[in-house]
Amino acid sequence: MKILLNIILILLNSGILLSQEIGQEIRGNRIYKIHLVEQGNTLYGLKQQYNTSIEAIIEENPGVEKGLLVGQKLYIPTDETPVSANTAPQTHEVKPKETLFGISRQYDLTVEELIRANPGVENGLQIGQNLIIPSDSHGADAHLTEDQVAEQTKESPKVHFQVDFKDSSIRYTVQKKETLYSISRRFMVPVEELTELNDIKNDKIKPGQELIIPLKKERIERVEVRKLTKTDSLSDSLRIKPLVRKDKYKIAILLPLKLESNAKVYSGLLDENTRLDYVTDVAVDFLMGAQMALDSLEKLGLSAEVHMVDTRGDMENLKSVFAQELFRDVDMVIGPFFPKLVEEAASWCGKNKVELVIPTSAPTMVLKDNPYVTSLVPSDLTLIGGMAKYLAEHHSTDKIYFIEDENQAVKDRMEYFRGIYQESLSPANKSNIIQATSLGSSSGRDFAAKIDVDGTTIFVCLSENTQKVMQFINALNAAKNISSTYGKANVIVVGTKEWADISSLNNYYRNRFQLHYASANYVNYDSDTTVQFIKNYNDRYGAYPSKYSFHGFDVVLSQGARLLPDLERNEGIINYFSMNNLGPTHGKENGTAFICKQEDFEIHLLDLIKMKSYFGAN
Repeated sequence: MKILLNIILILLNSGILLSQEIGQEIRGNRIYKIHLVEQGNTLYGLKQQYNTSIEAIIEENPGVEKGLLVGQKLYIPTDETPVSANTAPQTHEVKPKETLFGISRQYDLTVEELIRANPGVENGLQIGQNLIIPSDSHGADAHLTEDQVAEQTKESPKVHFQVDFKDSSIRYTVQKKETLYSISRRFMVPVEELTELNDIKNDKIKPGQELIIPLKKERIERVEVRKLTKTDSLSDSLRIKPLVRKDKYKIAILLPLKLESNAKVYSGLLDENTRLDYVTDVAVDFLMGAQMALDSLEKLGLSAEVHMVDTRGDMENLKSVFAQELFRDVDMVIGPFFPKLVEEAASWCGKNKVELVIPTSAPTMVLKDNPYVTSLVPSDLTLIGGMAKYLAEHHSTDKIYFIEDENQAVKDRMEYFRGIYQESLSPANKSNIIQATSLGSSSGRDFAAKIDVDGTTIFVCLSENTQKVMQFINALNAAKNISSTYGKANVIVVGTKEWADISSLNNYYRNRFQLHYASANYVNYDSDTTVQFIKNYNDRYGAYPSKYSFHGFDVVLSQGARLLPDLERNEGIINYFSMNNLGPTHGKENGTAFICKQEDFEIHLLDLIKMKSYFGAN
């Protein structure tokens, strides 16, 4: 295992790239460095290279918080000023996804100054629209009252950012018998994102077609750091079938390292264009975190023989892996990653009475009639149920509407949502029901008739179809624009976690409707635990952990802790493992849902909901 880890360290170091600065430009009275994005660049890396802040880069380059694109030109602010600043009036052409807030930050203005110079823009921007940029932002202060000036000169609150690492992008040629779904599973990218990015109609692709696949794209969102409320004691947190106590355990971790796909990397003949296969990259990050967990467990007294096994992401290879000698007396299997391989692994572990721990999202049916399987990632239904329970507990007296949908899968989700909501209501509120409504006209007047201008109105849309989601959002936005009364009304939109990948659902809409969603995990980058882990990880590997590194640490530490007497770890860095026994003959699933909302350009963690079984047995 040490040899393999040494190889992986070499792989990780091979990903360090030289960044490309191509010049500088004067804007207003500041000098900006111009940076051309190369594959592997991240906002954190640019922050380090140019000695600036992530916030400053985002403010000067609206949209980069959604990910960097290879070849993209970025303007990096410096503290330098030109000899003669150009104060002549200028204009700005509105680009896709830009907002008034982003443009105001780009030119060091307030939103109010932009609106005064461009009456009507408060009702929405149009792509291609030319905005007048006041040449002297401070001159606008003459129009403000003393109180307003004092308010604007207050020190801005400190803003934290939640960073979620993915990768850049690659071009992939479609192979025979491949579908959008299979490609999305392989590269862990939502079908909707592939469809939108490649302008695919009717979800149809053909062999030989070239697709753009978004990879390690860095997503950064403003985060309000809130302390989690402590939940129940640890005694009920990990109700997994107890293992027989042994002096030494044997654990197999199944990862799609795909060594054969990285021959050049393993040869040691590296150059700046050398890259790991994307799936390998994810597996390596998971393994790095897992190794740190194993080190911690060893210090706690765990004696275990741990085998890292390369599944190659291939079914036939997985079958041959299970035929190996080491699996004859294995105590626990962690992995594999892909759904089809999970089904095979669950079948093998069930027959051989071996614990299987699934670290990725898996089909719920693999838990049915197999008590040896544990899924550590909550299912979509668990997350939907968590949101329904949250609304029943916190918004039972508010008006709540479902957005009707013809898709049967969406109808099923709505029915499940409705059932959990009704079940979770207090006896005094049992008469409150969720009503259904159609989108109505694009003018928004049908929605406006349902908005309670004196209270809170909640619209729940469980579709993941980008076109339908945006049709709904645009109609609701039109309703809010009908008058100032509707504009001030408190309207909340509840969506699914997949909405985070809908690029057209920009921050303006997310903030205006206080987007609520349930997530499988959440990371607080300011907590002492997270800060210390990042420091230890960086000291060990010379790199910063991705979400897969955090997940690998959480998974292995929580499962390894079960092997030690009186030691359980249900609270991880980005996970909370509240295991739900689905019945005496079924497996176990993580029943945790992190309830989040977006407001004032920040992600707020509202609650942590623990769900019960939906197989009908506790």
